[in-house]
Amino acid sequence: MKWIQQALWACACVTSLPVQAAPPKSVQGLVTQVTDGDSVWLTPPGKPPLEVRLRDIDAPESCQPWGAEARQALADLVLNKVATLQVSGRDSYGRTVGALSIDDLNVSRHLVENGHAWSVRTRWDQGPLVKQEKMARALSRGLHGSPGAIQPKDFRTRHGACAPGQAPTSQSAPVDLPQRVSAAPASTFRCDGRTHCSQMSSCSEARYFLANCPGVKMDGDRDGIPCEDQHCR
Repeated sequence: MKWIQQALWACACVTSLPVQAAPPKSVQGLVTQVTDGDSVWLTPPGKPPLEVRLRDIDAPESCQPWGAEARQALADLVLNKVATLQVSGRDSYGRTVGALSIDDLNVSRHLVENGHAWSVRTRWDQGPLVKQEKMARALSRGLHGSPGAIQPKDFRTRHGACAPGQAPTSQSAPVDLPQRVSAAPASTFRCDGRTHCSQMSSCSEARYFLANCPGVKMDGDRDGIPCEDQHCR
C-alpha cells in the first residue's frame, strides 16, 4: 500500500510541474516590401513571402498624419535587408505577428524610441514599450513633435478607416478627413501569393493586388492600370 501512495505522490509532482512553452519560431529572410509603418513582407530563401505585422507597436494609419513618415522610417531601416523574425502568432487578418530584428537591432523598439509608432496598448496597461514612448514624447521626436498626435485606434474611431489607395498625409500638410469605408471594403482582399491577371476575379481585386502586394505581374505597360485585357477595360 505504501508503494502505491509513493507512486501517486510522484505522479502528482510531475503533473504539477509548469509546462514549458515552446520557444518562438525564428524565421530569417529578406524584407522585400514595406506596407505601412508596422507591416512588412519577409521572404525566406526559397519560400513564399510572409506578410508580417510587427509586434508591440501601433504605427499611424497610412492616411493619418505621420503615416507617410512612419512608413518611410521603417523602409529606410529594413527594406532589402536580411532580417530575423521571432514569430509570436497570427492576427485577425492572417498576418504573421512577431518581433523583427536587423542584426541586434529590435525594429519595434527603434521605431517607438524615434517617434514613429506608439507602444501597443493592452487592456491593462500601456504596453511593453511605454518607457521608450514616454522618452520620445518628452524629446518631441517624430510624430510627437507636433501637437494633437493621436493613436491609430482613436483616429479610426473619429474618422473611420483609410480608404483603399488613399495617399498618406504628411504631418505638416492640411489633413483631409479620410473617407469612411463601406460595409464591403477592399480589405476583403488579402495578399495571398497570386500574381497574375488570370487569378483575379474583378478589376477591384486586381487594383488592390497591384497597389499592395509584392511580385505582381499585372501591369505590363506600367500605366498603373492592371489587367486591361481581362478586367479593367
